[in-house]
Amino acid sequence: MTAAHIPTQMRAWVLHGPEDIRIDERAVPGIGPSEVLVRVGSVGVCGSDKHFYQHGRASSDVVTEPVVLGHEFGGTIVAVGEAVDDSRIGERVAVEPLVPDWTSREARAGRYNIDPSQKFFGVPGLDGGLAEYVAVPQGNAHAIPDTVSDNAAAMVETISVALNGVEKAALPIGAQVLIAGAGPVGLFVAQLCHAAGAGRVGIVEPNSARREIAAKLGCEAFESLDDAFGDVHAFIECTGVETVRHDGFYKVRPGGRVVFIGVGGDDASVPMSQVIEREITLHGVMRYAFTWPTVIGMLANGNVDADSLVSRELNFDHAVEAWTDPDAGEIKTVIRVG
Repeated sequence: MTAAHIPTQMRAWVLHGPEDIRIDERAVPGIGPSEVLVRVGSVGVCGSDKHFYQHGRASSDVVTEPVVLGHEFGGTIVAVGEAVDDSRIGERVAVEPLVPDWTSREARAGRYNIDPSQKFFGVPGLDGGLAEYVAVPQGNAHAIPDTVSDNAAAMVETISVALNGVEKAALPIGAQVLIAGAGPVGLFVAQLCHAAGAGRVGIVEPNSARREIAAKLGCEAFESLDDAFGDVHAFIECTGVETVRHDGFYKVRPGGRVVFIGVGGDDASVPMSQVIEREITLHGVMRYAFTWPTVIGMLANGNVDADSLVSRELNFDHAVEAWTDPDAGEIKTVIRVG
């Protein structure tokens, strides 16, 4: 069933190659029996979007044909497929962009985030949310309450990455934890560590404005890793900087954990004597699994504050400025589509 007044054509920001992104006119996508059509509200800009724009690739994903960017988004359901309850029309949602093969070995084991055949909105192979309308599987559209803003709905994806990292850290109540990087992921990691009952949360960030924000969130903020306290239960790395990755191991107590969230170079140096002699566990983080209901609940209950981390809003017509006019003090740029 369809809500009234859905046009046949829409606009979308399409990346055609490095530094070549433009508004194209496209047909509003049709929906399958188990899909819903979402009128997009807000889209968050991620570091990977910037890599796609600047270099035509992000990690192992390479732009070989035009693609609509944007994997952090939400909006309102305006049409549903025949297998979806009509009552979902008008529902505000946050969209989970990861689409696994539910028959895969990894998905059947409950770890669909590491399914090698997964698709992902906003990366080559599946157009993303920087468009007026997007068709998504109904299970990827998670209802949000009216107390959660469109901007916060777009950030459920970022918070989910942070939550996966904090869960990998396995923090005991009263834990000491050190975070590298006070970007959006690092600042959400900090909030989640506090929510998990950490006793002491430190964050390393060279940018003074970001350190001030971290301090307001209850963190001890340090300009460099050398200045930060050690003997931590977990070191959570959110920058991808090789030297920070390496040196963070020396901040961890015996039996502690190091968690890599930041995506850096393909190779990293690890001090193996620290890993072996002190039995430090190293964990990578690949996106998330089954996090959306938890994150939405935390936003609704005020356990996590997303809206205060929005440093810039751009309207849809000026979305290109997210890439061509970077903000030195940026935490999170959000593009308002609806």
